Amino acid sequence: MKCLKIILLASLLSLINSCATLSREDCMQGSWFELGLRDGRQGKTFTRFGQHQKACSEYGIRIDKKQYNVGREQGLQDYCLLDNAIEMGLQGRRYQSVCPTEIHATFLRYNQAAYEVYRCQEDLEDLDDELFDKENSLLSNKLTDDDRSNIRVDIRDLDRERQRIRDDLYSRERRLDYLIERGY
Repeated sequence: MKCLKIILLASLLSLINSCATLSREDCMQGSWFELGLRDGRQGKTFTRFGQHQKACSEYGIRIDKKQYNVGREQGLQDYCLLDNAIEMGLQGRRYQSVCPTEIHATFLRYNQAAYEVYRCQEDLEDLDDELFDKENSLLSNKLTDDDRSNIRVDIRDLDRERQRIRDDLYSRERRLDYLIERGY
C-alpha cells in the first residue's frame, strides 16, 4: 500500500512538473506582483519564477521580474510565520528554505518537528490499512489452517509495529509541543 502511494505521488509530481505553470491568459493578464505575492505566500522558491518565465515565453510574453520579486517578498512575510511552519509540516509539506536568515533555523526546526508527526500519522494509517486487509483475509473460506496461522502471526507482528509507531508518534507530538511551549 505504501509503495503504491509513493508511485502515485511520484507520477502526480511528474505530471505537475511537466505542465506549464501559467496559462496564456495568465501571462497576458500580467499581474506579476499578485503572482509573486501568491508564490511567496505559498513558500515557493525563486525557481518558480523561472518556470513562470518559461511558460510565458512560449506565448512571447515577458514577466516583469521586479514586480514579481516585490510581490514574492511581501508574500514571504506572510508565509514565514512560525505557526505556518507547524501547519505546513502537519499537512506533509516540507520547508523550502525561503525565509530570512533570522527566522530560518527556527522555522526549519518547527516544520521538521511537525512533519515528523505527519509521517508517523501516515505510517500509522498505512499500517491500519494493512491490518484491516489481513484481518479481512481471515474471513476467506479458502484458507488452510497453515494459512490462517501465518496470517495470525503477521497480525501479531503488525500489532507490535503499530504499538511502536504509536509510541513514536506520541514522542514526536511531545517534542513538537515542547518546541511550541518553549518558543524555539
